Amino acid sequence: MQDLWDTVSYIESFPGQTVSLSVMGGVPDWMGGTSIQSSKEAYWVRMIASLLMYGRTERHLTLNLISPVNESDWNGTEGPKSDPQQLTRLLDSLGHRLDSLGMGDVRFVVPDTSSPEEARTRYLPAVLANPFVLDKTARIGIHSYDGSAGSVPDLVAQGSAASKGVWATEFNARCDGCDTGTQPSATWDHAQSMARVLLSLISQGVTGAQLYDGWDGYYEHHRSLGYWGALKYDAATGTYAPRRTFDVFSLFLTAVPPGSVHIASAASSSGGEAGVDVQAFLSADGRVTVVGINHSGTAAHLRVTSSAAQLSAPTLTVASPDADGVGKAATPQIDGNALLLTIPEGAVFVAAAAR
Repeated sequence: MQDLWDTVSYIESFPGQTVSLSVMGGVPDWMGGTSIQSSKEAYWVRMIASLLMYGRTERHLTLNLISPVNESDWNGTEGPKSDPQQLTRLLDSLGHRLDSLGMGDVRFVVPDTSSPEEARTRYLPAVLANPFVLDKTARIGIHSYDGSAGSVPDLVAQGSAASKGVWATEFNARCDGCDTGTQPSATWDHAQSMARVLLSLISQGVTGAQLYDGWDGYYEHHRSLGYWGALKYDAATGTYAPRRTFDVFSLFLTAVPPGSVHIASAASSSGGEAGVDVQAFLSADGRVTVVGINHSGTAAHLRVTSSAAQLSAPTLTVASPDADGVGKAATPQIDGNALLLTIPEGAVFVAAAAR
């Protein structure tokens, strides 16, 4: 457990960083193993509350966001199986327990189901119908490995949780074998697919995303080293190095700071073939940023128009299939209120300009 607290402490030491803790894996066998026996729910509540209280009182951490049950709609390996009614009951009891311990500021990220459709049709109706649990919920959490948000953002936007927003608390492109010790081979293809999943989720109204996984590591509930990481582990040397996923995700993270407003989605095509996917953002300092992927099979020429009368200080940064890392591309031309971009074949890119 000290590794956990040391990691949280390190992340929280950076200004503006907040940890959302996710409890993964089953519960003790005496509590139910792959599910939580109804007679043992109070023990589960005590277990999660004591976890948070130790981090708060002994390690003096913030710890105000938690996903206490991971993928309760799945097979009991990623987290204990809980139907919507039990999950809501657990959250209600845990919220009251935290209040009684002086941790009333802790908020939930739920339901964190493996299926966005299960979240929309089964879990969210139950969770959001409980006013206390709704008040204790900070964000609606879903997982997606195919780019579908399951219409969850549409459901949330129309109801009592509209102000909370939807996070993809696990997202990536699918990776067969990554859970069971097989490293991905086509690392650029996977990185580009990850970017397409992320842009697809943004286009559907997802407001935050957490990549699964930050780095390769051993997972107790899989009894295997997982190779989803943006940082790959070399067992021979005991060191980590970036995968191409790291290049692409860090490019997006740098380009779109927290608090940016999503202002547009677009896709271009030619001859019926897939072309370029783009998402546009406006940052707090007034900078327009366009992130995208050119999967057209050839270099793409784009004209990006802004509502501002004039743009200035344009930049273009790319991650491409044929070179590790990211780098500056040719400075875009400005034509009044438009950026003229040339995007290399296969590249993931970020273009930005001041208004």
